[in-house]
Amino acid sequence: MRFTALVIAAALAVSGCGWLDSKKGDAADTAKLLQSSDAPVKYEALQAFLPGTDAIATAGWQKTEMTGMALTVPMKGSKASMTLKKDETEVVIDIIDTVFNQSLYAPVAAYLGKGYYSSSGNDYKKAVTVGGQPAFEEWNSKDRTGALTVLVGKRFLVHVLGTNVDSVEPVTFVAGQIDLTRLASLK
Repeated sequence: MRFTALVIAAALAVSGCGWLDSKKGDAADTAKLLQSSDAPVKYEALQAFLPGTDAIATAGWQKTEMTGMALTVPMKGSKASMTLKKDETEVVIDIIDTVFNQSLYAPVAAYLGKGYYSSSGNDYKKAVTVGGQPAFEEWNSKDRTGALTVLVGKRFLVHVLGTNVDSVEPVTFVAGQIDLTRLASLK
């Protein structure tokens, strides 16, 4: 679970932090080869897909933070995030426009294969389908964390991470508030 979150965070951080500045020639050229010529969806447009206040308030959730960012060099992309709280439980939602950049979604692609499942005592990872989109679900009972990562339209990554949860149900509930069909239609 932490691995998935770290991979997604690292891909976004490396692409926007300047680490690649020292390796501009090779890394930037490689990034350009992996990048689509499409423009990223503005993060404000992605924020519109985050769960609405009414839907989450009815279930007892409070929105504590909403952010967004856009990346242009060396890779294009955008991200909208929201943090929700309910008692001691926290759920963070990230919607990431990879602009079809394989280097951003390739690290999670292995988990999306139909039938994928792994378990080791107190945790599991398994491939699932959410709203017709390939996804994988993670649960760790010892750490009380659950996550759901959905690849939407082979372009957008929706990552929902819950901490201090007793099951993955809060994560799947929050993810269910996102209109994945409409998100997949964005260009």
